[in-house]
Amino acid sequence: MTVTTGLWLTHRRLIAVVVGPDSVAHRTLRAALTDDARFGLLEYLVHSEVEIVATEALARSELLPAQAARRGLAVWSADDAFVAALLRAAAIRDPARAAALLARLPCIPLMRASLRRLSPPGPALLQLPLL
Repeated sequence: MTVTTGLWLTHRRLIAVVVGPDSVAHRTLRAALTDDARFGLLEYLVHSEVEIVATEALARSELLPAQAARRGLAVWSADDAFVAALLRAAAIRDPARAAALLARLPCIPLMRASLRRLSPPGPALLQLPLL
């Protein structure tokens, strides 16, 4: 088993919870919504060689998951409605606990089947057509 990290976006910060192979939350990281804080969090995650799990909305709106995939990390996205149903069923409202739940999804075989691997954008997708 590998170490996974769940990402959760709040109004003021990005929360990352690192969960070890024993499914115990080892560390909670909070990064402000600034470029420097996001870069620092990305560098920490790349150095730790973790798998990242985020909701599809976060993967679409935030640059960190795409940058992590480009840097070689495995980034998984979970369906927003699926995550909302899990959070409602578990009565989780705390953002750190929600991030920990996301981080534990790849450890459960049935849940891992519902995750989609985020592929890094190719060079052609990074350029805008001029004409």
